[in-house]
Amino acid sequence: MTAVTMAPTPAPLDARGRRGLTAPLLAALASAAVLVVTWWFFVTTRLGQLIDDAALSGADAGPLTLTQAMLPILDVVSVPFVAGAVVAAVVIAVAQRRWSIAGAAVLLLVGANVTTQILKAVLPRPDLGATLALSNSLPSGHTTVAASVAATALLIAPHRWRGPVAVGGAVYAALTGLATMAGEWHRASDVVAAFAVAAFWYFIIEAARSVRRRSLPRGYRGAPTANAVTLLSVVAIATGLLGAVIGAITALNVPVYERPGEVIAYVGSCSSVIAASAVATLAMLAMRPHHRASSYSAGS
Repeated sequence: MTAVTMAPTPAPLDARGRRGLTAPLLAALASAAVLVVTWWFFVTTRLGQLIDDAALSGADAGPLTLTQAMLPILDVVSVPFVAGAVVAAVVIAVAQRRWSIAGAAVLLLVGANVTTQILKAVLPRPDLGATLALSNSLPSGHTTVAASVAATALLIAPHRWRGPVAVGGAVYAALTGLATMAGEWHRASDVVAAFAVAAFWYFIIEAARSVRRRSLPRGYRGAPTANAVTLLSVVAIATGLLGAVIGAITALNVPVYERPGEVIAYVGSCSSVIAASAVATLAMLAMRPHHRASSYSAGS
């Protein structure tokens, strides 16, 4: 008599599935921590306000502003632009028969930008006698739009395009942030906070999808993003170190009244913004792509 072997009931979330959930959750928490710490230091402490103010004062230093060249970047950002990005994301996702990604793209774009507007309205900016600009401007709305559009593009990109899309998105988001600084609309901390908001929503969506998907499909291959990772890593390290060194020098010399010191602080803040964009993009690129292998159903 042949014994009948009962197949074990699969666990709701296997080991690989748990790892797939843990990574984006930790990344989301890290993004939230960056947002909170950035606001706390640069908005609620005198030293942070003085560093930001020194960099803002250096933004109009002759050719360094690049105002005429960069401000047109800000003209792109508008309500119709966001609406168009939402429609485009949905169309691209549906065309690939990736139905859940269509909804995720809308959630990312809307969630990130609504979050920024709420934070700008409710976060206080205390008067510490360090700056004349007392109204809160953190996070940057223009930068949030650009960063969330870049994150959405990475979310919906086919695996072979993730590398180029990541680099292009990082450049676009960084340029938008730098343009807001060149026009003296925003401080560097506002821009970094905007990157954190967009990244937070990206990782929350990654986490939610990890719960639904138990593990990576058999035969799954990640996107060929080695070149993009190398490029973004080099940029992040170089600009991050420069920004950190200049930030430390500025912190030791505030309040900054001399023009050279303001210009140096501005260069440091620009370097930090570029590094933040590269780091956020690297983290998003490290998450698993939102697609299944070709042998599996396309409706992922």
